[in-house]
Amino acid sequence: PLDTMMAPIITMTYLLPLLAGLFAVSHGFLPQSSHQRTTATAPTGWALQLTAADSVEEASSLLQQWDKSTNPDQVKSDSPFNEDEARPKLVSAVRLLNDAATAERDQDSTRGRCMLGICAPSIEEGVGALKSWVTNLELPRGLLHGMDKDGVPLEFDGGVYIKYNSGGVYTFEDIRKSGLGFDALWKPGDAMLETYDGTYRGVYFQVELADGEFRQYLVPLDVFEA
Repeated sequence: PLDTMMAPIITMTYLLPLLAGLFAVSHGFLPQSSHQRTTATAPTGWALQLTAADSVEEASSLLQQWDKSTNPDQVKSDSPFNEDEARPKLVSAVRLLNDAATAERDQDSTRGRCMLGICAPSIEEGVGALKSWVTNLELPRGLLHGMDKDGVPLEFDGGVYIKYNSGGVYTFEDIRKSGLGFDALWKPGDAMLETYDGTYRGVYFQVELADGEFRQYLVPLDVFEA
C-alpha cells in the first residue's frame, strides 16, 4: 500500500473512458541535445522582456530565457538575463501555458497534454513537488506508480525522477519496465516514480498546444513556493 501522505495524489479521480490514444508514444522529459530541440521561436529582444506574461508567446519566451540561463544542458545566451528579476514571473508564465493547454483539453481530451518530469534529490522533495504542481495548476490526479512492489513499500535513498502526464499516455517501453503488464496503462493524471542518479534538479515542464511548437522548460522544483 502507498504511504498515507500520498492520498491526495493517488486518489483515482478520472471518470472518462480510456482514451483512444493511450498507446501513443509520449515525449521524454530528460535533457535533449540542442540539435534535437525545436522550440517556440522567441520574439526580437526577448532577453529584455521580463514583464509578467499575458500571452502564450510571452510566456514561452520568458520560460525559454530561464531555461537557457539555468539549464546545464542548454547553450548559454550572450544576452543579459537577470534570474532574480525573472524568478517571480515564472509562475504566471507556467500558469498561462497550462491554462492554454487546459482549454484545448476541455474541447478535446486527446489534446492539450501537460507533462512534468520531476528531478529531485529525495523522494520527499519529489513527491512534495508533484503535489505542489498538481494542486496549483489544478491538473488531473491519478495514481503514483513505483512506490511499492507487490504491495511492499520500496525504499528510496537518494534522488528520484517522477514522470507525470495529464493525458494518460504510457509507452510500451515503460509498461515492460514496470513489470505490471497492461495493468500499468496510464490514465489521466497518473505518474511514475523511479530512482534517479543524475545531477539535474527541477521540473521539466512541457505542454502540447495546437500550434505544434515544442515547449519544454526546466523550472525550479519550488516555483510555487517562492
